[in-house]
Amino acid sequence: MFNETSFIIFGLLFVILLVWVDRTRRKITKSEEKDKERIAELENKLQSNSMDLDNLLVMLAGLHEFGMSATGIMSKEELAQSVTDVACKLMHSDAGSLMLIDQNDNELYIAASRGLPADVAASTRIKIGEGIAGKVAQTCKPVFVENIENDIRFLRPNSTERYKSKSFISVPLRVKNRVVGVLNINASHEITNFEDRDVRLLTILADQAAMTLENIELYNNLQDFYFEMVQSLARAIDAKDSYTYDHADRGRHYAKLIAEKMHLPQAIVRHVEYAALMHDIGKIGIEEQILRKPGKLTHEEQETIKKHPTIGNKIISPITFLAPVAPMVLYHQEWYDGNGYPEGLAGEEIPLGSRIVAVIDAYDAMTSDRPYRKALPREFAVSELQKGSGTQFDPQVVDVFVKILNEENTNIN
Repeated sequence: MFNETSFIIFGLLFVILLVWVDRTRRKITKSEEKDKERIAELENKLQSNSMDLDNLLVMLAGLHEFGMSATGIMSKEELAQSVTDVACKLMHSDAGSLMLIDQNDNELYIAASRGLPADVAASTRIKIGEGIAGKVAQTCKPVFVENIENDIRFLRPNSTERYKSKSFISVPLRVKNRVVGVLNINASHEITNFEDRDVRLLTILADQAAMTLENIELYNNLQDFYFEMVQSLARAIDAKDSYTYDHADRGRHYAKLIAEKMHLPQAIVRHVEYAALMHDIGKIGIEEQILRKPGKLTHEEQETIKKHPTIGNKIISPITFLAPVAPMVLYHQEWYDGNGYPEGLAGEEIPLGSRIVAVIDAYDAMTSDRPYRKALPREFAVSELQKGSGTQFDPQVVDVFVKILNEENTNIN
């Protein structure tokens, strides 16, 4: 039998049990909440990392695509700016720069920047081995700086107030064992320290960017070699006819100006330049006595001359890098109204490069000494081009060319 004391003890134990259960439940609830917060935090971090990786992959895919093909090639400056922007986005930073090595004085200069004052970007020059970026370029190893005010390696202690952050990371752009530049990224206010993951991401980006920069350099050197070769060949063609000496060089000059004035892509501008240089290459297959004949050509001789675009096309077509130029050479004697040769193409059927060459070729022919006459006045040549606008010549090309000539005449006067 339970007495009154037993009931009291039992009641106290029951209350204690309820309190213990309640505290345990609260601890479990708090633990679950902490777990949920931790899981949510991890999910957010995973999502952020996934977005960073996606951005990096997009950039690397673009760089790789360039490496596989020179179509739509970027300049060094364009690539540097693109890499800087992506690096800042990956690091959630609003300030960074990409520095390249000037081989002439062995100094780093800022090729592209984001969030830096224009005067700092324009004036900064760092010798290899000096300062943080210079050390990175010298050692080929990344460096993290926690506070540029306290770091003796930082060369500009008096300019720290210009930066929104006082810590940054610097990684080298490497091609094999050679450094071609340095990528610097300032930490945002939220970031107190960069992680190993950040260094790895920037290193991957910097290494791929370095390879692409190297490819651009090689591509530009190759293009320069091709251009010099084509220019030499064009001069050899001009030398065959003393009356057209420097004809190709003048044509190239105006072809470039017209193409740029028409806002054509840089790759197309170069193709038009090649076409202007080489449009008469087919005259190699024409007898000199016909080319230099002082009198009027016979019908047979005129037909022979008309073969030079076809001959030129056959010469150029097998050369891979000149393949886009071959049609421009083939059709540079076509008329806008369809009365030209060799195929009687009209209007937009004629490649734009051919239409440009047709205008500058006619102008240069009129303003140069010929075997059968002296050079005609510039004003007369312009008038003839305008008379032929819409029939022999593309009206848009004529208008652009006349504007260029007027601008040149204004600058001379």
